[in-house]
Amino acid sequence: MKPYYEADGITIYHGDCREILPALDGRWECTPAIIVTDPPYGMGRFKTDGKDYLESVGPALRLAFDLLKDGGSMFVFVSTGEVVRVAIAVDQPLRRMFWMYKPNDCTYPLNGWLLTSEAILWFSKGKRLNLKERKPFRHDCYLHTGVGQEGISGHPTVKPLVVVSDFVSRCPDGMLVLDPFCGSGTTLEAARNHRVRAIGIEIEERYCEIAAKRLAQGALAL
Repeated sequence: MKPYYEADGITIYHGDCREILPALDGRWECTPAIIVTDPPYGMGRFKTDGKDYLESVGPALRLAFDLLKDGGSMFVFVSTGEVVRVAIAVDQPLRRMFWMYKPNDCTYPLNGWLLTSEAILWFSKGKRLNLKERKPFRHDCYLHTGVGQEGISGHPTVKPLVVVSDFVSRCPDGMLVLDPFCGSGTTLEAARNHRVRAIGIEIEERYCEIAAKRLAQGALAL
């Protein structure tokens, strides 16, 4: 299995994560302590983003969770209207739910309400967590006022680096971060910035290219 990109401890694989994740299983160097990912929401923005998106996303998230080390955590960005369905599809212990509030993002009005937030589901493996503790403590609602100003073009749902970085920064020293739906590479950039090893998987080659160029432009001199 040849990587699409590999440098600075960051690896990108191009392909369907449901096929690639089983190939990583059993390889200790590929066993993640943290998963941070932003899968399709069922909003028709990608080839695999139809109303039946959970038929592929659900099994993929379960495969990713199975790879986690004991004490590991999986953080999944999800539409507020899909929280219950995604939690059921993952079928693993839900530790807590976070929110990302986007006051400047006025999209998808429904009966007088604007969709200005996203949920982040935190699944954990085992009762004893291996996350680094961050101080000062962070609120469980993240504020993102720069929607559309992330500085990455060519991908419709780029997540804010500062929010993703807060999750990635909690990865224990020497461990690995995994993103099975890595898109434009935000999780991978956050991992590189924190000098954490990471693996990203992306099914659409054009997004692999965006992520690879993004990482190459900001390559660290190690």
